[in-house]
Amino acid sequence: MKDGAAWALMCGFADTYAVPFAMALGAGTMGIGVLRSFPSLASSAFQLFTEKLVSRLGSCRRALLLMVMVQACSLFISACAVFLPAGQGLRLFIAMAVVYAVAGNMAGPPWAVLMGEYIPASKRGDFFGFRSQVVGIIFFSGSFVASQLLGVWQGRGLWGFFLVFSAAGVFRLISFYYLAQMYEPRTRFHMPPAGLGVNFLASLDFRRGRVPALFFSVLVLLFSTYLSAPFFSVYVLRELKCDYTRYMVLMSVGPLMTYLFMRRWGQAADSYGSVKILKAAFLLIPTIPLLWTFSRNFWYLAAVETYSGVIWGAYLIGMNNFIYESIPAHSRTGYNAFFSFTNGIAQFGGALAGGWLYDRLPQLWGSAFVVLLLISAFLRGLSVIPLFLLVRETRSVKAVGPVELLLFMSGFKPLVR
Repeated sequence: MKDGAAWALMCGFADTYAVPFAMALGAGTMGIGVLRSFPSLASSAFQLFTEKLVSRLGSCRRALLLMVMVQACSLFISACAVFLPAGQGLRLFIAMAVVYAVAGNMAGPPWAVLMGEYIPASKRGDFFGFRSQVVGIIFFSGSFVASQLLGVWQGRGLWGFFLVFSAAGVFRLISFYYLAQMYEPRTRFHMPPAGLGVNFLASLDFRRGRVPALFFSVLVLLFSTYLSAPFFSVYVLRELKCDYTRYMVLMSVGPLMTYLFMRRWGQAADSYGSVKILKAAFLLIPTIPLLWTFSRNFWYLAAVETYSGVIWGAYLIGMNNFIYESIPAHSRTGYNAFFSFTNGIAQFGGALAGGWLYDRLPQLWGSAFVVLLLISAFLRGLSVIPLFLLVRETRSVKAVGPVELLLFMSGFKPLVR
């Protein structure tokens, strides 16, 4: 929980303001596409080495701590981009964004393996949901504090960004301190099989159709999402001309609602099944970019982002529980790495394609971004097909219809186990 609090502050300071920092360093639309795509590509490539790193170090905890320290260092070096000329500073910042993303993604699988052994199977959704609520509140608070720092230092060069990213590095060091206290089972039953080397695919068993079908749906969904997602910041700052406080609200209220509702989604997944929660998410996610096209009003867009956060919470908790339910402990490092690999490839392709399209699409209602949103919505809708046709629950769960699930999420229906 303490690690999660420090991690949330790091993300609230660094992740939320990466694009504004890059824009302040002189990045254009294509530069933002590169910033949001190349870290994903590098992360995908290095996921191939995650299992080898864990095996070589002989410990999930050691691998986790190494990557967390690398990530902290990348934030301190990113802050130093303010001391370089604009072009060199931007290149340094993008390079450190790659290191930040690679280290963060490689830390994920060993952390997930350790956490999977701490929590009883029947309580995973509930615990991760509760932890996410705490993380969400702290993330939102961190984003707000960072926006105020940037506002105070606005007009005085890039010193605000230096403070924000240096603080993010400090928060990651605090996270490192608490992660160092995690317990790792001495039996090593959770470790990946020896002798796999770099080819973690050798540990994956795709004979059952539900896993590749779901990963393909995820690939399509995230590619479609990242066609537009990296450029919401550009749209909000450049076209809507929001100040940092309003920008913070639009960029943070979604993640806040994701975290706040994840416990409720987790309880639903524990009782009704992770696949049912995933299907609800995949059906509703395509509506989010459509809603963004209807108005430029700040309060309307904040409401859309609130809705978006709730829906993405279902996706995240559904995927988390599905992997724990479907994959044995010794294979989870490989599967989590492959899932991150899938995510990274989708993000790279989507962000790069979106950056190329943004400046070439015709305008609709005064903005090319609106057209990009419509394309993203259509492609997101296609991602539901493999999921609905091939993916089934892996355990016996209580039957529930859409209305009952909605009533439960709204608090009008108690959980029935």
